[in-house]
Amino acid sequence: MRRNRLFVDGVFYHVTSRTNDKIRVFGNKLGQKIMEMTLINAKDKYHFNLANFCVMPTHIHLLIKPSEGTSLSHIMQWIKTVSAKWWNSIHGSENHMWGERYFARIIRNQQDFEYVMNYIDQNPVVAELTASPDAWLASGAFYKKRRIPGLVDLKNHKSQARIEQLPLIPHSVARLIPESQLKQTIKYYGAHAGTIDRFFTIISSIPKLDETALTASPTIYLHYQNIISDYFVCQYDGEDTMYGKVKHSLNPGEAKFYKFSLSDILKTPQIKLDFAWKVT
Repeated sequence: MRRNRLFVDGVFYHVTSRTNDKIRVFGNKLGQKIMEMTLINAKDKYHFNLANFCVMPTHIHLLIKPSEGTSLSHIMQWIKTVSAKWWNSIHGSENHMWGERYFARIIRNQQDFEYVMNYIDQNPVVAELTASPDAWLASGAFYKKRRIPGLVDLKNHKSQARIEQLPLIPHSVARLIPESQLKQTIKYYGAHAGTIDRFFTIISSIPKLDETALTASPTIYLHYQNIISDYFVCQYDGEDTMYGKVKHSLNPGEAKFYKFSLSDILKTPQIKLDFAWKVT
C-alpha cells in the first residue's frame, strides 16, 4: 500500500519524474517543447514558483514552490496528464508516457537549495548532452542566462528559509493540547533539540501576556522540555516572562498553569524547544 505524501505550504521541493520504461520522450526538440509549454500553462493555472527546471530525455527536474493552499500532487498530476495527452495526440499513440510516481523532497535550508539548483543545472552537462548548463535549451539555466520571462523565476531566492520536515504531533504532546487547537493547527514544527530558533520563528504568533485574559485552557504555542519538566507556553510578555502549563516528571499526573521565566528555563540542563505551532 502506498504511503500518503506529506506536503508543507510555503517551501520549495525538488521534484523528479521519469518516463515510462525510461523512453526518450524528451530526446528531441519537439518533446522538450511539449514539456516546456505544459509547464508554462501549469504555472498560469496554479501560480507556483519555479526556481529551476531541466527537461532531460527520460526525466524532468523541477525546483518548485506551490502557492499557499495548492497541492503539489494536483500540480504534478495536471502536468503529467496534459503533457501525455499532447504527446500522444501528436504521435497518434495511446501509450503511457510517464512512470507511476514522481519523487519529491522538501528543500530544508539555503545550502540545500543551492545544491539542488546546481544539481539541476549540471544534469545535461554530466550526461554529456551539452558543454555548459545555459546551452541546454530546455532548462532554467538557459532561460535565466537570456532573461526569458514566463516560466522560470528570474529573481534570486537567497531568502529561502530553513525548513524541517514536519512530523505528526506525538500522542504524548497531543493529549496535553486543547482539542480545538489541534483542529486549527496550520503549521507544526517538529523536534529541534539544542536551539531556540523555533521560538524566534513564531514569536509574533504568541499572544501578549495579559492578566485579564488568562484562561483555564489557552492555546499552546511552544513546548520546552528538559529531564525534569515540560513547559507549554501560551502567552509571552515580549521580554522574559511566559505563562503556560507546566508538567513535572516527578508528578506527571498534575499539570498546572502559571508564570515562568524564559531565561531560567534556558539555564536548566538539557533544555530543548521540542515542539512549536502557528495557529489560525
